[in-house]
Amino acid sequence: MKQHEREFFISLVRIGKVYIEYKDLELAIIPQTVEQTVRSCQAYNKAYEQCYYDGLMTQDETEQWMQERGLWTYEDEEKLKGLQKDLEKLKVEIFNARNNDQLKERIRLYIRVGEKQLQEHNDKKFQYFNNTCEGIASLEKTSYIVKNTTYLNEQLYDFDEVSLSYVIKEWHDSILSEKQLRELARTEPWKSLWVIKDKSDIKLFFKEAANQELTHNQKNMVIWSQLYDNIHESLDCPSQDVIDDDDMLDGWFIIQNKKRDKDRAEKEFEENVKSDKIKNASEVFIATNNKKDIDRVNSMNSIHGQNIKQQRFNTLKHKGSVEQHEFQDEKLRIQTQSTNMYKGKFKGGN
Repeated sequence: MKQHEREFFISLVRIGKVYIEYKDLELAIIPQTVEQTVRSCQAYNKAYEQCYYDGLMTQDETEQWMQERGLWTYEDEEKLKGLQKDLEKLKVEIFNARNNDQLKERIRLYIRVGEKQLQEHNDKKFQYFNNTCEGIASLEKTSYIVKNTTYLNEQLYDFDEVSLSYVIKEWHDSILSEKQLRELARTEPWKSLWVIKDKSDIKLFFKEAANQELTHNQKNMVIWSQLYDNIHESLDCPSQDVIDDDDMLDGWFIIQNKKRDKDRAEKEFEENVKSDKIKNASEVFIATNNKKDIDRVNSMNSIHGQNIKQQRFNTLKHKGSVEQHEFQDEKLRIQTQSTNMYKGKFKGGN
Protein backbone atom coordinates (compact mmCIF):
# COMPACT_ATOMS: atom_id res chain seq x y z
CA MET A 1 0.00 0.00 0.00
CA LYS A 2 1.40 3.39 -1.00
CA GLN A 3 1.60 6.41 1.30
CA HIS A 4 -1.28 8.30 -0.33
CA GLU A 5 -3.46 5.18 -0.08
CA ARG A 6 -2.69 4.81 3.62
CA GLU A 7 -3.50 8.48 4.20
CA PHE A 8 -6.84 8.03 2.44
CA PHE A 9 -7.83 4.94 4.40
CA ILE A 10 -6.75 6.43 7.73
CA SER A 11 -8.83 9.55 7.06
CA LEU A 12 -11.87 7.39 6.31
CA VAL A 13 -11.30 5.29 9.42
CA ARG A 14 -10.95 8.36 11.63
CA ILE A 15 -14.08 10.09 10.35
CA GLY A 16 -16.04 6.85 10.49
CA LYS A 17 -18.37 7.68 7.61
CA VAL A 18 -18.91 5.59 4.49
CA TYR A 19 -19.42 7.62 1.32
CA ILE A 20 -21.36 6.08 -1.55
CA GLU A 21 -21.53 7.70 -4.98
CA TYR A 22 -24.39 6.67 -7.25
CA LYS A 23 -24.95 8.65 -10.47
CA ASP A 24 -25.32 12.25 -9.28
CA LEU A 25 -26.01 11.30 -5.64
CA GLU A 26 -23.58 11.06 -2.74
CA LEU A 27 -24.87 9.15 0.27
CA ALA A 28 -23.16 9.08 3.64
CA ILE A 29 -23.52 6.30 6.19
CA ILE A 30 -22.66 7.63 9.64
CA PRO A 31 -21.60 5.52 12.63
CA GLN A 32 -24.52 4.16 14.63
CA THR A 33 -25.38 5.23 18.15
CA VAL A 34 -25.60 2.93 21.15
CA GLU A 35 -29.38 3.16 21.03
CA GLN A 36 -29.40 2.13 17.36
CA THR A 37 -27.22 -0.84 18.24
CA VAL A 38 -29.77 -1.90 20.85
CA ARG A 39 -32.61 -1.49 18.34
CA SER A 40 -30.74 -3.49 15.72
CA CYS A 41 -30.24 -6.33 18.22
CA GLN A 42 -33.97 -6.23 18.94
CA ALA A 43 -34.62 -6.47 15.19
CA TYR A 44 -32.31 -9.50 15.05
CA ASN A 45 -34.06 -11.25 17.95
CA LYS A 46 -37.51 -10.57 16.54
CA ALA A 47 -36.55 -11.86 13.08
CA TYR A 48 -34.86 -14.95 14.54
CA GLU A 49 -37.90 -15.84 16.65
CA GLN A 50 -40.23 -15.36 13.67
CA CYS A 51 -38.06 -17.54 11.44
CA TYR A 52 -37.89 -20.25 14.08
CA TYR A 53 -41.67 -20.06 14.56
CA ASP A 54 -42.14 -20.39 10.78
CA GLY A 55 -40.10 -23.58 10.78
CA LEU A 56 -36.85 -22.38 9.25
CA MET A 57 -33.70 -24.25 10.25
CA THR A 58 -30.97 -22.84 12.46
CA GLN A 59 -27.34 -23.10 11.30
CA ASP A 60 -26.81 -26.19 13.49
CA GLU A 61 -29.91 -27.82 12.06
CA THR A 62 -28.78 -26.92 8.54
CA GLU A 63 -25.41 -28.60 9.13
CA GLN A 64 -27.23 -31.72 10.35
CA TRP A 65 -29.44 -31.62 7.24
CA MET A 66 -26.37 -31.27 5.03
CA GLN A 67 -24.72 -34.26 6.72
CA GLU A 68 -27.80 -36.42 6.20
CA ARG A 69 -27.72 -35.64 2.48
CA GLY A 70 -23.97 -35.94 2.06
CA LEU A 71 -23.53 -32.22 1.37
CA TRP A 72 -21.19 -31.85 4.35
CA THR A 73 -19.60 -35.04 5.63
CA TYR A 74 -17.48 -36.06 8.61
CA GLU A 75 -14.53 -36.18 6.22
CA ASP A 76 -15.24 -32.57 5.18
CA GLU A 77 -15.23 -31.48 8.83
CA GLU A 78 -11.97 -33.30 9.51
CA LYS A 79 -10.38 -31.83 6.40
CA LEU A 80 -11.42 -28.35 7.55
CA LYS A 81 -9.75 -28.92 10.91
CA GLY A 82 -6.72 -30.40 9.17
CA LEU A 83 -6.37 -27.36 6.91
CA GLN A 84 -6.47 -25.07 9.93
CA LYS A 85 -3.73 -27.08 11.65
CA ASP A 86 -1.65 -27.24 8.46
CA LEU A 87 -1.81 -23.45 8.13
CA GLU A 88 -0.61 -23.06 11.71
CA LYS A 89 2.32 -25.40 11.04
CA LEU A 90 3.24 -23.52 7.87
CA LYS A 91 3.23 -20.20 9.69
CA VAL A 92 5.50 -21.60 12.37
CA GLU A 93 7.75 -22.95 9.61
CA ILE A 94 7.95 -19.60 7.82
CA PHE A 95 8.90 -17.92 11.10
CA ASN A 96 11.63 -20.52 11.68
CA ALA A 97 12.83 -19.97 8.09
CA ARG A 98 13.00 -16.18 8.52
CA ASN A 99 16.74 -16.15 7.66
CA ASN A 100 16.34 -18.29 4.55
CA ASP A 101 14.68 -16.15 1.87
CA GLN A 102 14.30 -18.92 -0.70
CA LEU A 103 12.68 -21.37 1.73
CA LYS A 104 10.60 -18.60 3.28
CA GLU A 105 9.00 -17.62 -0.03
CA ARG A 106 8.33 -21.24 -0.94
CA ILE A 107 6.48 -21.73 2.34
CA ARG A 108 4.55 -18.52 1.71
CA LEU A 109 3.19 -19.99 -1.52
CA TYR A 110 1.96 -23.02 0.41
CA ILE A 111 0.28 -20.69 2.93
CA ARG A 112 -1.62 -18.87 0.16
CA VAL A 113 -2.77 -22.19 -1.31
CA GLY A 114 -3.83 -23.40 2.15
CA GLU A 115 -5.78 -20.21 2.81
CA LYS A 116 -7.62 -20.58 -0.50
CA GLN A 117 -8.52 -24.19 0.28
CA LEU A 118 -9.66 -23.24 3.79
CA GLN A 119 -11.87 -20.46 2.40
CA GLU A 120 -13.39 -22.86 -0.14
CA HIS A 121 -14.22 -25.36 2.61
CA ASN A 122 -15.73 -22.66 4.83
CA ASP A 123 -17.82 -21.43 1.90
CA LYS A 124 -19.05 -24.98 1.35
CA LYS A 125 -19.94 -25.42 5.03
CA PHE A 126 -21.88 -22.15 5.24
CA GLN A 127 -23.34 -22.12 1.73
CA TYR A 128 -26.91 -22.15 3.09
CA PHE A 129 -26.30 -19.66 5.92
CA ASN A 130 -28.42 -16.92 4.30
CA ASN A 131 -31.45 -19.24 4.46
CA THR A 132 -31.05 -20.04 8.17
CA CYS A 133 -32.65 -18.27 11.12
CA GLU A 134 -29.28 -16.68 11.91
CA GLY A 135 -28.69 -15.57 8.31
CA ILE A 136 -32.08 -13.92 7.87
CA ALA A 137 -31.88 -12.31 11.32
CA SER A 138 -28.39 -10.96 10.55
CA LEU A 139 -29.68 -9.34 7.35
CA GLU A 140 -32.55 -7.79 9.29
CA LYS A 141 -30.10 -6.35 11.83
CA THR A 142 -27.88 -4.90 9.11
CA SER A 143 -30.88 -3.50 7.25
CA TYR A 144 -32.05 -1.68 10.36
CA ILE A 145 -28.63 -0.09 10.88
CA VAL A 146 -28.22 1.00 7.25
CA LYS A 147 -31.79 2.35 7.00
CA ASN A 148 -31.28 4.51 10.07
CA THR A 149 -27.76 5.76 9.39
CA THR A 150 -27.79 6.54 5.64
CA TYR A 151 -28.14 10.24 4.77
CA LEU A 152 -28.49 12.40 1.67
CA ASN A 153 -27.83 16.11 2.15
CA GLU A 154 -28.01 15.63 5.94
CA GLN A 155 -31.49 14.08 5.65
CA LEU A 156 -32.25 10.42 6.34
CA TYR A 157 -32.37 8.72 2.95
CA ASP A 158 -35.56 7.03 1.70
CA PHE A 159 -33.83 4.59 -0.73
CA ASP A 160 -35.87 5.87 -3.63
CA GLU A 161 -33.20 5.84 -6.36
CA VAL A 162 -30.61 3.62 -4.68
CA SER A 163 -31.70 0.20 -3.42
CA LEU A 164 -31.14 -0.87 0.16
CA SER A 165 -29.32 -4.02 -0.99
CA TYR A 166 -26.84 -1.92 -3.00
CA VAL A 167 -26.10 0.33 -0.02
CA ILE A 168 -25.67 -2.69 2.28
CA LYS A 169 -23.16 -4.18 -0.17
CA GLU A 170 -21.18 -0.93 -0.28
CA TRP A 171 -21.27 -0.75 3.52
CA HIS A 172 -19.89 -4.28 3.81
CA ASP A 173 -17.21 -3.52 1.20
CA SER A 174 -16.04 -0.55 3.29
CA ILE A 175 -14.92 -2.89 6.10
CA LEU A 176 -11.16 -3.24 5.75
CA SER A 177 -9.55 -6.67 5.62
CA GLU A 178 -7.29 -7.88 8.41
CA LYS A 179 -4.28 -7.54 6.11
CA GLN A 180 -5.13 -3.89 5.38
CA LEU A 181 -5.74 -3.09 9.05
CA ARG A 182 -2.47 -4.67 10.15
CA GLU A 183 -0.48 -2.66 7.62
CA LEU A 184 -2.25 0.58 8.53
CA ALA A 185 -1.78 -0.01 12.27
CA ARG A 186 2.00 -0.43 12.06
CA THR A 187 2.83 2.27 9.50
CA GLU A 188 2.52 6.02 8.97
CA PRO A 189 0.47 8.15 9.24
CA TRP A 190 -1.41 6.15 11.89
CA LYS A 191 1.66 5.05 13.82
CA SER A 192 2.54 8.62 14.86
CA LEU A 193 -1.07 9.44 15.76
CA TRP A 194 -1.22 6.37 17.98
CA VAL A 195 2.05 7.25 19.73
CA ILE A 196 1.11 10.86 20.57
CA LYS A 197 -2.56 10.30 21.39
CA ASP A 198 -1.96 10.29 25.18
CA LYS A 199 0.41 13.27 25.17
CA SER A 200 -1.65 15.65 23.09
CA ASP A 201 -5.23 16.78 22.59
CA ILE A 202 -5.50 14.98 19.28
CA LYS A 203 -8.55 12.77 18.73
CA LEU A 204 -8.12 9.49 16.95
CA PHE A 205 -11.76 9.37 15.86
CA PHE A 206 -14.30 12.11 15.26
CA LYS A 207 -17.73 11.66 16.85
CA GLU A 208 -20.78 13.72 15.97
CA ALA A 209 -22.68 12.43 19.00
CA ALA A 210 -21.58 11.44 22.51
CA ASN A 211 -23.29 8.06 22.28
CA GLN A 212 -21.89 7.22 18.85
CA GLU A 213 -20.35 3.74 18.57
CA LEU A 214 -16.94 2.96 17.14
CA THR A 215 -17.12 1.45 13.66
CA HIS A 216 -15.74 -1.99 12.79
CA ASN A 217 -12.66 -0.39 11.28
CA GLN A 218 -12.08 1.88 14.27
CA LYS A 219 -12.35 -0.92 16.80
CA ASN A 220 -10.05 -3.18 14.83
CA MET A 221 -7.49 -0.40 14.35
CA VAL A 222 -7.31 0.04 18.13
CA ILE A 223 -7.06 -3.71 18.70
CA TRP A 224 -4.19 -4.15 16.24
CA SER A 225 -2.39 -1.03 17.48
CA GLN A 226 -2.51 -2.27 21.05
CA LEU A 227 -1.39 -5.70 19.91
CA TYR A 228 1.67 -4.24 18.19
CA ASP A 229 2.44 -2.30 21.37
CA ASN A 230 2.30 -5.55 23.34
CA ILE A 231 4.64 -7.22 20.85
CA HIS A 232 7.24 -4.46 21.21
CA GLU A 233 7.00 -4.72 25.01
CA SER A 234 7.44 -8.50 24.98
CA LEU A 235 10.69 -9.94 26.34
CA ASP A 236 10.74 -12.19 23.27
CA CYS A 237 9.99 -9.35 20.84
CA PRO A 238 10.86 -10.49 17.30
CA SER A 239 12.87 -8.42 14.84
CA GLN A 240 11.16 -5.66 12.84
CA ASP A 241 11.21 -7.68 9.62
CA VAL A 242 9.13 -10.35 11.38
CA ILE A 243 6.70 -7.74 12.76
CA ASP A 244 6.23 -6.31 9.26
CA ASP A 245 5.52 -9.77 7.79
CA ASP A 246 2.01 -11.01 8.70
CA ASP A 247 2.79 -14.66 7.99
CA MET A 248 5.97 -14.75 10.08
CA LEU A 249 4.36 -12.77 12.89
CA ASP A 250 1.44 -15.22 12.96
CA GLY A 251 4.02 -17.99 13.37
CA TRP A 252 5.56 -16.08 16.28
CA PHE A 253 2.09 -15.71 17.85
CA ILE A 254 1.49 -19.46 17.60
CA ILE A 255 4.86 -20.27 19.18
CA GLN A 256 4.26 -17.80 22.02
CA ASN A 257 0.77 -19.19 22.69
CA LYS A 258 2.15 -22.73 22.86
CA LYS A 259 4.84 -21.58 25.29
CA ARG A 260 2.21 -19.96 27.53
CA ASP A 261 0.01 -23.06 27.38
CA LYS A 262 2.99 -25.23 28.31
CA ASP A 263 3.99 -22.97 31.21
CA ARG A 264 0.39 -22.84 32.44
CA ALA A 265 0.01 -26.62 32.28
CA GLU A 266 3.30 -27.15 34.13
CA LYS A 267 2.28 -24.65 36.81
CA GLU A 268 -1.07 -26.41 37.30
CA PHE A 269 0.75 -29.73 37.50
CA GLU A 270 3.17 -28.39 40.13
CA GLU A 271 0.29 -27.00 42.18
CA ASN A 272 -1.77 -30.20 42.02
CA VAL A 273 1.03 -32.70 42.61
CA LYS A 274 2.26 -32.66 46.21
CA SER A 275 4.74 -35.52 46.03
CA ASP A 276 8.34 -34.52 45.29
CA LYS A 277 8.97 -38.07 44.10
CA ILE A 278 6.38 -37.66 41.34
CA LYS A 279 7.54 -34.15 40.47
CA ASN A 280 11.12 -35.30 39.97
CA ALA A 281 10.25 -38.47 38.07
CA SER A 282 11.50 -38.78 34.49
CA GLU A 283 8.07 -40.01 33.38
CA VAL A 284 4.63 -39.19 34.78
CA PHE A 285 1.40 -40.70 33.43
CA ILE A 286 -1.69 -38.51 33.75
CA ALA A 287 -5.20 -39.83 33.08
CA THR A 288 -7.38 -37.59 30.87
CA ASN A 289 -11.06 -37.56 29.95
CA ASN A 290 -11.20 -35.55 26.72
CA LYS A 291 -9.17 -34.23 23.81
CA LYS A 292 -8.73 -30.82 25.44
CA ASP A 293 -7.05 -32.41 28.45
CA ILE A 294 -4.94 -34.61 26.15
CA ASP A 295 -3.67 -31.53 24.30
CA ARG A 296 -2.98 -29.77 27.60
CA VAL A 297 -0.91 -32.70 28.92
CA ASN A 298 0.91 -33.12 25.60
CA SER A 299 1.88 -29.45 25.69
CA MET A 300 3.84 -30.12 28.89
CA ASN A 301 6.29 -32.34 27.01
CA SER A 302 9.48 -30.80 25.69
CA ILE A 303 10.52 -31.39 22.07
CA HIS A 304 12.80 -34.16 23.38
CA GLY A 305 9.86 -35.72 25.24
CA GLN A 306 7.65 -35.51 22.15
CA ASN A 307 10.34 -37.24 20.09
CA ILE A 308 10.59 -40.04 22.65
CA LYS A 309 6.81 -40.52 22.56
CA GLN A 310 6.89 -40.76 18.77
CA GLN A 311 9.81 -43.22 18.83
CA ARG A 312 8.01 -45.44 21.33
CA PHE A 313 4.80 -45.27 19.31
CA ASN A 314 6.69 -46.33 16.17
CA THR A 315 8.36 -49.21 18.07
CA LEU A 316 5.00 -50.46 19.40
CA LYS A 317 3.44 -50.14 15.96
CA HIS A 318 6.26 -52.20 14.44
CA LYS A 319 6.63 -54.90 17.13
CA GLY A 320 3.18 -54.96 18.74
CA SER A 321 4.44 -55.21 22.33
CA VAL A 322 7.82 -54.63 23.97
CA GLU A 323 9.42 -54.54 27.40
CA GLN A 324 10.38 -51.20 28.91
CA HIS A 325 14.10 -51.79 28.37
CA GLU A 326 13.57 -52.44 24.65
CA PHE A 327 12.64 -48.85 23.88
CA GLN A 328 15.47 -46.96 22.17
CA ASP A 329 15.45 -44.11 24.70
CA GLU A 330 15.70 -46.64 27.56
CA LYS A 331 18.64 -48.36 25.88
CA LEU A 332 20.39 -44.99 25.57
CA ARG A 333 19.58 -44.12 29.19
CA ILE A 334 20.98 -47.40 30.48
CA GLN A 335 24.06 -47.05 28.27
CA THR A 336 24.66 -43.47 29.49
CA GLN A 337 24.18 -44.58 33.09
CA SER A 338 26.72 -47.39 32.66
CA THR A 339 29.21 -45.03 31.00
CA ASN A 340 28.90 -42.52 33.84
CA MET A 341 29.42 -45.25 36.43
CA TYR A 342 32.50 -46.44 34.55
CA LYS A 343 33.91 -42.90 34.44
CA GLY A 344 33.13 -42.47 38.13
CA LYS A 345 35.28 -45.46 39.07
CA PHE A 346 38.32 -43.90 37.42
CA LYS A 347 37.71 -40.53 39.03
CA GLY A 348 37.46 -42.23 42.41
CA GLY A 349 40.82 -43.93 41.85
CA ASN A 350 39.39 -47.45 41.71
